[in-house]
Amino acid sequence: MIGRSTAGGPDSTDSEAEDATPLAGAEGILAPTVLVAVHVLLAVLVFEPTLFPGADAGHYMVLGESLRNGLGFRDIQLPGSPLHAKFPPGYPLILAVAGWFGGLQLFKAASMAFAAGSVWLTYRIAESLVSKRAAFVAAGLFAMAPVLLDFSHRVLSEAAFTFFLLAVVAATLQDRRVGAAALAAAAAAFFTRTAGLSVLLTLVAWTLISRDRRRAVASVLVALVCVVGWAVYQHLAQPSQPGYLQQLIQQNPYVPAAGTVGLMDFPARAATNLWRYVSSELPGSFGFPTVRSQLVTGTAIAGVLLSALALYGWLRSAATRVTVAHLLVAFYVGLILLWPPVWTDRRFLLPILPLLVVFGAAGAMGGVESLGQRIGYATMGLVAAGVATMALISSGSVLSYRVACQSSYRDGYPCDRPQYREFYAMGWWASENTPEGSVIANRSPATFYLFSRRQGDLYPYSTDPSVVLRGLEEMGADYVLVDRLSATTAMYLIPAIAANLERFEVVHTVGGEEGTALLRMLSAPRTASAPAAP
Repeated sequence: MIGRSTAGGPDSTDSEAEDATPLAGAEGILAPTVLVAVHVLLAVLVFEPTLFPGADAGHYMVLGESLRNGLGFRDIQLPGSPLHAKFPPGYPLILAVAGWFGGLQLFKAASMAFAAGSVWLTYRIAESLVSKRAAFVAAGLFAMAPVLLDFSHRVLSEAAFTFFLLAVVAATLQDRRVGAAALAAAAAAFFTRTAGLSVLLTLVAWTLISRDRRRAVASVLVALVCVVGWAVYQHLAQPSQPGYLQQLIQQNPYVPAAGTVGLMDFPARAATNLWRYVSSELPGSFGFPTVRSQLVTGTAIAGVLLSALALYGWLRSAATRVTVAHLLVAFYVGLILLWPPVWTDRRFLLPILPLLVVFGAAGAMGGVESLGQRIGYATMGLVAAGVATMALISSGSVLSYRVACQSSYRDGYPCDRPQYREFYAMGWWASENTPEGSVIANRSPATFYLFSRRQGDLYPYSTDPSVVLRGLEEMGADYVLVDRLSATTAMYLIPAIAANLERFEVVHTVGGEEGTALLRMLSAPRTASAPAAP
């Protein structure tokens, strides 16, 4: 239970010696070490010690607990503790191991370690594909990116997935062959996030292009074992759960009733997602203000320029030497452009962001060649300084709050937002004031389980009160939690309760009349001669 206090490619702009091979010994380690240290310093300054309120964080922690306690890969927060079949087991396994030595803060430290490792790998990849100067710029910008700093302290799989994805590229830099290390990293990426499918496809395509039959067979076998094995497990564990491809063709995976899209709808979806990533998510990852209400904004212009620079660098370097990094960018970007628009978010851009920055640096080096070294380097420096300034301003804007939050947390007063404080407090109350084995329907079952140790499930998403009530009954709910976490509670749950007031009674509230309330479900309508249960 959570406690109450809780190696250089060709580039004519640099010297021949610089581009030949990465520096050896202390000199070759100094630059990436400095950048990693800068990243860790910034990550510590903006570190948020409280539990990230998203439902996925709690779900990962519950799955890790299930594995650690020998219960299998199960949703122990749900009635009946069914086998889990949505998230791959890789990240929960990391949490299961870490959980033997610590709790929430150690989980966050693991994310920070993966993020720091990603900065190191970004430098090495850029050094090999472009030059040392470009590597310092690319890894430096990535190290300061607010999106990376945010996910470096969240109990989510993004930092680990980013590291494994970059490890695949780094493992193919020396002889450009797909060896055991690259295959192992690709498998780890897939079992961390199913978007790792793009990594497996990249290695298969690369070995086929290279006409390396033995490694092509190995890549295909690894891909089949991962993808088919996971698909078979999902089908056996949860036959009714939509598979990855089924979710891909849905209008909105969170609202199945919205229907599916046809083949001809994908170009429009890709165009919509592309503009969103270019105009908002990419520049927003570096701290540019997020403005999505207008077609053209300063953020959008910055995003277009950064995207054009990355595309130019990708094309320019591919014309000289195609690598695994080039194919991976193409496969991964293609995948996220085909996803349902509701999934368009910078958290999904993060894994490929370091490679985009590397190719952006390659594009800048091409500009140096075109403009001449003096003007070119000055322009490159201004662009890098501008992006770095926006990143630091963004991080600085939350610095005072985060430092105060850390101080409050050390004193035993977590700085969660009011609706989450109420949610967690209700969990603690339920753990001591409801019978063991009680089922409590709520908006975030896994997170609530961490505090309450009471199983429960999500109420049905339906505007029909009878459907919601029937879902609560089929769940075997003894209690219903009316929270302020999401608009779905007001949209679906509260109308169902209002339409069936005789089936519910309030047993505890936190935060006053407009706060969070726990309601007992009555097996039959209450009458005047039948008083409320104590």
